[in-house]
Amino acid sequence: MPTRTRSRTDRRLHSIRLWLLGLAGIRTVLGIVAIPLAPVLYRKHFVLLVLLRPTKEVLLAGGFLLRQGKVNLLALLAASVPLAILGVWHFYLLGRAYAREIQSGKAIPSFAGKLLPVKRIKKLSKVLDKRGTPIVIVGRLASFPSALLGAAAGASDMPADTFLPADFVGGLASIAEVIGAGYLLGEAYHDASPWLAVVGVVLLFALLIGVGRAVAK
Repeated sequence: MPTRTRSRTDRRLHSIRLWLLGLAGIRTVLGIVAIPLAPVLYRKHFVLLVLLRPTKEVLLAGGFLLRQGKVNLLALLAASVPLAILGVWHFYLLGRAYAREIQSGKAIPSFAGKLLPVKRIKKLSKVLDKRGTPIVIVGRLASFPSALLGAAAGASDMPADTFLPADFVGGLASIAEVIGAGYLLGEAYHDASPWLAVVGVVLLFALLIGVGRAVAK
């Protein structure tokens, strides 16, 4: 590749990286801000909490509140999709942008290195190579680092038209899974016993963690 063309390509790549890292920085700040605000948002603006931090724990609480009639299902789903699904796609693009460093095994410096731990991503790349596209869906349903798996897919040059549809299906299934579990546990809390609901939450996360560890091997 001619030097001028290579230089132009490097500048374009650098610009793409800056945009992706800037977006990641905004997401990180919003997620951190949501933590101290969670008690207030939970009581009065729960949908906003989901929008800022759509973790499995928050969505489980969303299902619980849905059973109590305190949140609207469509609003809950609309708030969870942007980060729960597009957030992983963002990491897919980050993986592509830093594919050269990840494939070489070199540590990535500064903020980008914290977002993209090379050793973990290379390990997940091996899992992806071994188990194929189904791991993208199954990983979403378990307690599994889906964002880093997205980065691994991007770094290993898995085509977007293969990864994105599989992750979309898995992401939607994961949202439905956790909200549905929260709804059922909320029903148990209302009709049976608070302790039964607590035990159900503990067993659910134990199952998600167990499945996540199993698929990562």
